[in-house]
Amino acid sequence: MRYFRGVVSDPFRRRVIVAIISVLSVYGLTIGFFYPLISLKLEMRGISPALIGIMGALPFFASIIVSPFIPLIMRYFKVVRLVFFAIFSDLVFIVIMMLTDDLYVWFFCRFMMGVAGSIIFVVSETWINEIAEDHYRGRVLALYTLVFSGTLALSPLLIVFLGAEGNLPFLIAAIAIVFATIPLRWARDSAPDFSGGKASHVLRFVLLAPTLVAASALMAFDEAALITLLPVYALRNGLTDSTAALMLTVLALGSMAIQPIVGRLADSMNRYVLLYINAVLVLVGALLLPLIIKTDILLWVVLFLWGGAIAAIYTVALTIMGARFRGAQLAAGNAAFGLMWGVAGTIAPGAGGFGMTAWGPNGFVGVLIVSALAFLVLAAVRSMLSRR
Repeated sequence: MRYFRGVVSDPFRRRVIVAIISVLSVYGLTIGFFYPLISLKLEMRGISPALIGIMGALPFFASIIVSPFIPLIMRYFKVVRLVFFAIFSDLVFIVIMMLTDDLYVWFFCRFMMGVAGSIIFVVSETWINEIAEDHYRGRVLALYTLVFSGTLALSPLLIVFLGAEGNLPFLIAAIAIVFATIPLRWARDSAPDFSGGKASHVLRFVLLAPTLVAASALMAFDEAALITLLPVYALRNGLTDSTAALMLTVLALGSMAIQPIVGRLADSMNRYVLLYINAVLVLVGALLLPLIIKTDILLWVVLFLWGGAIAAIYTVALTIMGARFRGAQLAAGNAAFGLMWGVAGTIAPGAGGFGMTAWGPNGFVGVLIVSALAFLVLAAVRSMLSRR
């Protein structure tokens, strides 16, 4: 709360922002904890890797299916009720998975948890961007991203302490989700009302702000590819298992640690310039990776800064979107970001794996380089066209 007192002067707005960020922690916990937990449980049951992979892809697929419809859903349901419904649904499906080992039921539950998570993601981002004032929007959204990255990175540690066997991990996660929703009582009277308004279509928003949508796609693509294949890339370059795992940890720490700096910069300089700077840094990180993979200190420094730049792209894009759009268009924008997350999460691991298979370990790096270059080319073309 000390951070908020220094940034947000209105006590009521501070409480609401804390409430919304607590909702985000639910989403981060759901992703960061349940992905490895369910994969481990299925592995212990002797389920094939192919089916485990399909199970892991279901939340991404759910995001692709449901995200375009969320702005329309927000017209008919109050925001707080929609968030509570999504969280309650998450809890119901966790309980169902505790009560049965039926694989088909688990597939259904994972898909529906992806639907609930997508609703939480889109609604909470729309809400926090609506209530944040522009002079501190970057700092608030940086903290929002920091909490999400932190929950995503740290929640798998629960498995280290609880193990993957039995129902205790499910139970602890369910209890944590319940506690994360308690601050919502502070925010009941502040939620934006989209009922009765005209919903803006996600595809229409893509045409309105292609650079912002492409920025969210770049962040999601790189994040999904790195989480899935960076350890494999490290092993194929002769690094140990522990070093490969530590590389992901350093990336996550960088994405968290640099957020406060990014937030301040987003409130004090041209946000598009900041977005492009971070995209260039993402490109540089990919270019440097093959050159530094077997170094000592330099590898960790580059990974730390690279993780920060990847996360910063999303924070800055979200800040720009909140400054430019309101109401139904803002909801459509967040739904478009959610859709890109689902598409990237589905495509990126396959694209990176194909690159590695076809051209060796550095084929994976080549895919990352192409994704960053594609965004920078699009941004340059859009910038030139807007000046005419």
